[in-house]
Amino acid sequence: MKKLFFLSLFLMGLISVAQAQVSVGINFQTSDTFITVGTDADKEFFGEARLGLAHDLGLELMGGYNFLRKSDVNAYVGAGLGILGNHHHHKHDHHHNDLHLAIPVGVLIKPFDNKQFGFLIEAAPVFANDHGNYLRGGIGVKYTFR
Repeated sequence: MKKLFFLSLFLMGLISVAQAQVSVGINFQTSDTFITVGTDADKEFFGEARLGLAHDLGLELMGGYNFLRKSDVNAYVGAGLGILGNHHHHKHDHHHNDLHLAIPVGVLIKPFDNKQFGFLIEAAPVFANDHGNYLRGGIGVKYTFR
């Protein structure tokens, strides 16, 4: 009986998660290429996990606030905390893990009738612990499953 109870709780949890609105995308930034998975980017507050793939494998977790929300465009600001694993920088002779704080500011433009698909333009000052600060910018695409 306990197994049936826990199985039903598990299935109800899966059903509620399956109905959640999830966004996926790819961002081509000056510092890295990110595969993104997050919550609905049309909400006032949203979150995103970014997997960096270009130079070294990295992870960034970002929370954002849409200060402008319209049917065809969103403008946001956020804060992200990230790590690049075993990053080797050309100015250093040692391998290290690079922690950084990013403050992304961006615009998501949804020009088509299908408002689930959009183009992304973003810039972010990045404050890194080991090799200095820099400005990152780029473009991307995002799709929200509803």
